[in-house]
Amino acid sequence: MNGVIVWAVIFNAAQTGQKLIRLDFSKATRFDCCEAAYVAGGEYEIAGSGPGHAYSAIVRVYFGSRPTRTLRAEAQHALSQLQLPPPR
Repeated sequence: MNGVIVWAVIFNAAQTGQKLIRLDFSKATRFDCCEAAYVAGGEYEIAGSGPGHAYSAIVRVYFGSRPTRTLRAEAQHALSQLQLPPPR
């Protein structure tokens, strides 16, 4: 499977001193596993505060197979399309 899944969650008020989230795949942290489930391409995570430091956000990227240059580009394209809500 050569798919890409981008998953995002928004929660709580931003933590003091938390940096604004940058939806840049090259800045993502890679984890081998996610919640004890095997994921062929691993799990990548970007976290930070949303616009105006109004909330905290976590964005995860999952690959169905080892991420190739093409799949990484698809992931960045999806991240570039993601629009986090403005502060209220």
